[in-house]
Amino acid sequence: MKTALLPLLVALALACGTCASALAQSTILKLGGLWLDPRASTSALSGPFTPTDALSLKFPTQTTLYLSAARDINEHWEAELALSAPTLDMGLVVLKPAALSSSTAALDGAVVAKVRQVSPTLFFNYKLGDSSNPFRPFVGLGVNYTFFDNADSSPAYDAVNGGPTNLKLDDALGLALQLGITAKLGGPWSITGSWSTAQVKTKLTTNTLGLQRSMDITFRPSIFIIAAGYSF
Repeated sequence: MKTALLPLLVALALACGTCASALAQSTILKLGGLWLDPRASTSALSGPFTPTDALSLKFPTQTTLYLSAARDINEHWEAELALSAPTLDMGLVVLKPAALSSSTAALDGAVVAKVRQVSPTLFFNYKLGDSSNPFRPFVGLGVNYTFFDNADSSPAYDAVNGGPTNLKLDDALGLALQLGITAKLGGPWSITGSWSTAQVKTKLTTNTLGLQRSMDITFRPSIFIIAAGYSF
């Protein structure tokens, strides 16, 4: 899915940019910080030699860099391509301590793996007010494509699974929503604050010496962004 959908997002962004260029509107580049609460709900890990409903995972909050490029379509509409790539910690959740060894039960809450979540998102934003206003609220609806890489299991998680473990999370495609406000700072500079969320449903598959286990994960992230913008 990754190889098919990423070019589609890029093509859509280029098409929007071409359309906007014909209307002689401005472009704004934004760079800032992102705070992410993954708000993940997970099923229990299932598979061979795994006690039923005994283990799961949780995903703590993270911070990372944020980058976007937006192009005006007209005075009120813009197309924006946003990108972030936080590295998510995976914390072990012990659901049934009695069904597990004491060493595994003692790992409850420990970070046992990490994965990078790459999330290009194409938004169409509606900006309220007039272009001359110093503050412009906006609301955006778009499509998010998420893929996961650099998934690494810790030695502790390898021990829980019974040997060296490889992790894989499926790609995801879903709707995205954002709300925010941009304030002009003078000249080409501005600052934007926003909140966004998206639909991200994936499946985690672990492979330990040929034994595969799996878990369904749904992210309903709450994302806060502060970014400086430069218009040209």
